[in-house]
Parts: sequence; C-alpha cells; structure tokens
Amino acid sequence: MQKKNILISDANHGGLILLEEYYKFTKNNLFFYDIYNKLSIEEKKEYTERFNVTFLSLEEIKVDEDSFVKINPIHMPPIIGTDFTHHEFVGYLLSKRNFSFKIIQVTGVKGKTTVTSLVKDILSDYNTLVLTSNSLVYNDCVLLDYLSIAPSSIITAINKAEEEGVLDSIDFCVFEVSLGVVPGYDLGVLTNIVEDYPIAKNSGSASVAKRSVFSSNLTLCDLGAFEDFYFGLDAVTLSLDNSDADIFASDIKYGIENTEFTLNYFDKKFNIKHFALSDFYINNLLFAISVGLLLNIDENVIISNLEKSNSVKGRNSYKKIDDKIIIEDINPGLNTTSIRKCVENLEKFNEEYLIIIGGDYGITCEEIDEEKLVKYLESIQDKKIIFTGKLGENLEKKMKEDYPVIPLLNDVMKYSLKENREKLIQVIYRSEYNKHDKDLSILDNIK
Repeated sequence: MQKKNILISDANHGGLILLEEYYKFTKNNLFFYDIYNKLSIEEKKEYTERFNVTFLSLEEIKVDEDSFVKINPIHMPPIIGTDFTHHEFVGYLLSKRNFSFKIIQVTGVKGKTTVTSLVKDILSDYNTLVLTSNSLVYNDCVLLDYLSIAPSSIITAINKAEEEGVLDSIDFCVFEVSLGVVPGYDLGVLTNIVEDYPIAKNSGSASVAKRSVFSSNLTLCDLGAFEDFYFGLDAVTLSLDNSDADIFASDIKYGIENTEFTLNYFDKKFNIKHFALSDFYINNLLFAISVGLLLNIDENVIISNLEKSNSVKGRNSYKKIDDKIIIEDINPGLNTTSIRKCVENLEKFNEEYLIIIGGDYGITCEEIDEEKLVKYLESIQDKKIIFTGKLGENLEKKMKEDYPVIPLLNDVMKYSLKENREKLIQVIYRSEYNKHDKDLSILDNIK
C-alpha cells in the first residue's frame, strides 16, 4: 500500500478485528470510522491507546478523503469511496501468514449454514476448522460460540486456532461467509441467490457482492444464479433437477425418515439415501457431496460419513412427539421465498398441517419484506396458521382475515401439541435457533 494513511470502517461488522490484526505488523498511520456510532468515548480512548488509532468523523474524512486507503464492508452505504472491501482486506491479512491447509468458503442467500455443516461431516476423517453462524469448531471441539459470518471472523477463527495450538494440524478450513468470499482461495461455493436483495443503501445488490466467489481457484455455483447473473464465468454448476447443470439430482423419493435420490455428477451416478424433508435440503446435500468429490474425497467415505451426520437444528430439522411431527425452520435468514418453499414442501407428505410463523426483529441487517410476505400468506389463506413473536404479531395485523396470535413461541408450541389435531406442524421462525432453546426444549420433555 503506497499511501500511509489507512482508514478502516465499521465497528459493527468486524472493522475492529481488522484494525487489531493489521496493527500487528504495520507502521502506517491508522484511522477508524465508526459509521454507526457503536463505540463510547471511553471505548474509543481504549482503542486509541492500544493501537495508536485516530477516530474520525465523516466530516473530517471528507476534508482530504483521497489521502486515505479506505477499507469498508461491501454493504456500507457509499458515503465515502472504497479501495478495499473487508473481504479483500482479510485476504491481504491472511497473506501475511504461512499455512498449508485448503480453504473452502460457502456463501449465498440460503443454505450456507447447512451446506457448511454437511461439509464438516463429510470431512470428519480430517482435521477441520469450521466456522458457521452457530459456532467455530475444530473437529468436534467448539472453540467459540455464535460468531458473526462477516469476513473478519475468518481472522478470529485463524487466531483462535493458533491460540489453541491446532493451526499447524489443520487439513481443511470451511468458512461460512456473508456477501461473498475472501478472494483467491481453494474452493468457493455459491448456494443460490433466491432473492437479489439490495445492499449499501440500494447502491449494490447481493448478486454483485457474491460475484467474488468466482475469484476462487475453483467455483461451485447454483445453475440458476449462474444463468441469471454470472453467465460466461468459469464454474462448476449445480441444480436440483436441471440436467443442463454439471451436477443434479434425479429419481427423488421423499420420506420423513429418509429420502432417496440419484446424484448425477458429470458422467457418474451415485445413489444417496439421507434425511431430507424438502427439495432445498436435497440441494444442500448436493452441494456438500459435490464439495467432497471436488476435493477428491472417496465417494464411499463421503456416503459413510453422511450416514453418521445429523440434521442441523432449525434448518428444516424435525422432531417426532407421539403421533406429531414438528418441522423446524428457525434461522435469521428466512425470507418470503424460503418461507414459500417451506410451505410448498409440506404438500409432499399428504398430511393436514399447521403453520406456526413469526420471529424476532433486529436479527440481521436485512429485515424481512413484510408486505411481500403478507401478500404470499394471504394467497394460502385456506391453510391453518398461528402467528407468534413480534414479527408474527405485526404480520397478523396486516392480514385481511383474522388469525390466532400467541406471542411466545413456548406457549404456541404447547398449545399446538395439545389442542391441534394436525399431525404435521411446521414452525417458521425468523431468529437464531439458540435464542429459543428454552422455548423448544419443551418438545424434548414431552412423552
């Protein structure tokens, strides 16, 4: 970097992690822009003393903006220019280290956590460092709980592995990353762009941000996203059932306990039998298995390790309580498209069902489009629905018809198990699964 004034932005989304890491080896002048005013005066004073950094206001930056190398998250509003995104700067920081492990990064609008977790299971014969929105795990040992999946968390993950003395033992790192990947590493996976939502105050979009996945040495990309946004770039394509893709599924036979299908992988075919209640879970399996095959993992090892894997809680997982089946879709990334898919997938099982829908606010930067969701829910008004949580309360108020509202998830679960005759209960709740462990633990205690 030729300029000596380095300006890092955004204390909310990992900027401070980047500051601390960069401070270890630079003699450049360090500046920081706390765009959302997260830090108190006392905290800014502490960071100034630790890292010899100067905090600037927007007005102070604008006086001579071109004198700075500006490092911003990709979704930051364009109030100042960007020389490097956080994703790119993480790549620069990683280049200061020596390591021999391979890095797999998983990005996309939906399916990131499930695919990353399934890849972890497939690679269980190796030493793996795995970052998801649930945890940072080395093999079966949880090193940290509930990290962000901002690119800066990759630095946190590497530093934690070093602190635990396992960094030199790692064979594979598997990182779930939001809004694209750190460029230049071994395998980038783009699961889908089911909604191309705007970012950076409408100056960018998810599809533009995630284009960085094609900077990987090898890219595995959803066929629909590839055709809509990236046609002509170099990638291995994957589809649920479109034979134009390099990888796709056929002969799907759904079941509550297990689903069977044929995996078509270029000119090879594999018979797969695994838990999968929905087509999007099958899609996640396709991605995970394909990652294993692209990494040259033996097909028998992949299938054997998958047989030992469990469904990811809250990601189309399920529980059986007496004669009822509870399907759980409880995660912060739910949007109208994914909710519609949840409902459509219920039709495969030829059972009457109850939909419990709602959630929390303030879970992610991307809030749900309530008007769009209400319009969809009104189109399925023949279905039995109970609303819950703050999100559910607001959704019900916007519906043309009246529906029951039970504010607490704990209470609605008790009610639905005791008072409803439907044997299939679909829980759709926009939040972190772990925030509702106590609400959901009642299911484990009911005999």
